[in-house]
This record gives sequence, C-alpha cells and structure tokens, in this order.
Amino acid sequence: MEKIYNFVIDILNKAIKLALTFLCLGVVIQLLIDDELFNWDPIGNIQNSGPSFIGVIALVVLFLLFRKK
Repeated sequence: MEKIYNFVIDILNKAIKLALTFLCLGVVIQLLIDDELFNWDPIGNIQNSGPSFIGVIALVVLFLLFRKK
C-alpha cells in the first residue's frame, strides 16, 4: 500500500512541476510577444482571478513552509 501511495505522490509531483513549468514559460513568452499565446492568456487569467488566487498562493506557501520543517 505504501508503494502505491509513494507512486501516486511521485506522479502528482511530476505533473505539478510540469504544469508550473508550462505556466511560467507561457507567462514569459506572453510578456515577450505582448499578445495571447495560442488563445491562452496566462497573465490575464492570473489578473482576473483576484483575491481567490492570492489565497491559493498563500496556502501553497504555508504548505511548503510546513513541509520543510
């Protein structure tokens, strides 16, 4: 059971890292070309999300701080 749990956690970590890489790449490219990227507007989505996005970022930061201790 522990092997399955570790496998699932490993897959989720890799998927999250890949998604964050694409998000960061999309933001940088959008800043460089100053236009949407294949009808994808990551900067606009982040700006339009408002306070809810800030709350999610705060939760992620707190989780990462808790996890390192």
